[in-house]
Amino acid sequence: MNRAGTIRTVLVVLATALAALSASAAPETRPVDVVVMLDTSGSMENLLDATRARVWDVVNELGRMKPTPELRVGLLSFGTEAASEEQGYIVRHLDLTADLDEVYAELMALTIGGGEEYVGRAINEALDGMSWNPEYDALRVMFVAGNESADQGVEDNDFRIATRAANDKDIIVNSLYAGNREQGVVEKWHEVAQLGKGNFSAIDPAIGSIQIAAPQDARLLELNANLNTTYVPYGEKGQNGLANQIAQDGNASRLGVQSCSSRIVAKGGALYNNASWDLVDRTLEEGFGWDAISVADLPEEMQAMTAEEKVEFIEVRRVQREGIQSEIQALSAAREEFVQQAIADRIGKAGLGEAMRNAIREQAMAKGFKCEGC
Repeated sequence: MNRAGTIRTVLVVLATALAALSASAAPETRPVDVVVMLDTSGSMENLLDATRARVWDVVNELGRMKPTPELRVGLLSFGTEAASEEQGYIVRHLDLTADLDEVYAELMALTIGGGEEYVGRAINEALDGMSWNPEYDALRVMFVAGNESADQGVEDNDFRIATRAANDKDIIVNSLYAGNREQGVVEKWHEVAQLGKGNFSAIDPAIGSIQIAAPQDARLLELNANLNTTYVPYGEKGQNGLANQIAQDGNASRLGVQSCSSRIVAKGGALYNNASWDLVDRTLEEGFGWDAISVADLPEEMQAMTAEEKVEFIEVRRVQREGIQSEIQALSAAREEFVQQAIADRIGKAGLGEAMRNAIREQAMAKGFKCEGC
């Protein structure tokens, strides 16, 4: 081989090695924090129903991202009679948490009623009251949704100042106005998003709660029943965690077939993790050792097992779960295509779920995530 050919060969080898090194150095996961802030005053029942109906769609959108998001969700309501004037009519229901079933339970428990809606104060409460991930490459996003002037309470809590503070913390603020776009502009909701470096969407909340049945729904329901049998509750949170999982399955089912299937798809993905009460998820955590769990915290059927028997018992459940989740994911793509076509044919415009999905997709990709199938 001549000298030029040798140089080309060396360069190819070096390029291949560098590509492999880059791929191996790429993180498998990245933090994603999402805080949802809902106006729960008397006129917002449709908005609340739409959020309940579509929240799993947003989780599934993030589930398409690579690196896999380490998702945490926080929940705050404003304009609520559950809080006093001194509290700004604001309640922080949940700090940022990876327990998606806990988030869903709190969302289902929200009630409508109240009056004054202070958008600026709600943003400040979320900025200061949530435990945002400080890592440089984390995606940090707020969604604030309502239908009254964003300038309510401007004398004490101007959203313009609050969104600038969010910018300083690299937190994106998206605004969702429950009404027509022109009125949303009049009420300054577009300005909330502009200053918050987020998306402004005017939505019809009633559209967001429409349920579309798909051919895959019946099989997904069967798979969900099988999936639930693979969970192994442990410790003081075990039985309550399992009971809450089943309760939230029921809540999604009562909302309608589309919400139920969206939740099942989320349970079949990497973002749904219950390591705090399920041994199958817990044993996958880095640094896990059986000595970290006392015999008394194990389910009764495992307490007399040897170390090898414990490993085998959990491995059987894990293999079962992964097989079920693989089938769920295989069905989800065809289901999503069917649902999106039905929305285009029957409804013709996007609701709350689509607005949130579009925003989170754009902002994740701008932050360096890649979207599979986008």
